[in-house]
Amino acid sequence: MVGNPYRRLRIGHSDALRLLDSKMADPEVDLVSSLTAPQDATVAFYDSNADDYDRATRSNDLSALYPLLLNRLPSGGLVLDAGCGSGRDILAFLQRGFRVEAFDASAQLADLATKLTGVHVEVQRFENWPSPLARYDGIWCFASLLHVARQDLPQALRKLSRALKPGGWLFASFKRGASDTIDRRGRRYTNLTVTSARRLFGAETGFEGVRVWQNSGPSGLGDVTTWIYVLAGRAR
Repeated sequence: MVGNPYRRLRIGHSDALRLLDSKMADPEVDLVSSLTAPQDATVAFYDSNADDYDRATRSNDLSALYPLLLNRLPSGGLVLDAGCGSGRDILAFLQRGFRVEAFDASAQLADLATKLTGVHVEVQRFENWPSPLARYDGIWCFASLLHVARQDLPQALRKLSRALKPGGWLFASFKRGASDTIDRRGRRYTNLTVTSARRLFGAETGFEGVRVWQNSGPSGLGDVTTWIYVLAGRAR
C-alpha cells in the first residue's frame, strides 16, 4: 500500500473554503432518495465557483501520486488529464517533461486551466468525449470519473482504454462508498469499494494488470475522505 499521499497537503486559502461551504450547507444525502437532483448540478457548481475552487485546491500536493502513473510512461510521453479542473496537475506533468492534452466538463475551470498552463483545454464530458484510438501513453483521472453516473461508467472506461496506446496506463480515484451520494455542495458522486472497482476495471472495459487500494486523507476541499485508487493498464 502506498503511504498517505496527503502528508504534505497544503490546504491554503481558508476564506475560499469557507465561502464554498457557505454556498451549499445541506448535509450529504443518499442519491437513491434524491433522484430529482438536476443532472447538471455538479457542473453548475464548478462553473459558479471556479475561482474559489481554484484558490482552494491549486496548492494541493499530489507529488506522491504522480510517479505511480508517470514512472510507467516513456520520457516525454503524451498524457491526457481527463477532468483536469483548473489545471494543477497539467502544470505538474508539463514541469516533469511530459506533453499534455486535457478536457473538463466545466467551461469555467477549462478556461482557468488554459490560462494557467498554456494548454488548450477542451470542454467535454466523459459521456460525449470523442475518444481517439491509441493516442495516449497515460491517462490521469483524479477525482473526475467519480462524477460520471454509475450506468455510464463502463462505456466511459471502454473509451478511455481505447484511447491508450498499447502498454499505456490509467490512474483514477474515487471516494469509497457502497452507494452513490450528493454532497452538501450539490455534487453527485459515483462511489466505489475496492471490490466494486476491481469488477469495473477489467477485461470487459479494456484493462488488465489492475491494482486497487484505498487510503484516507482530505479531499481537495479539506473534507476527510477515504479514497479508492486504481492503476490499470490497457489490455493487450
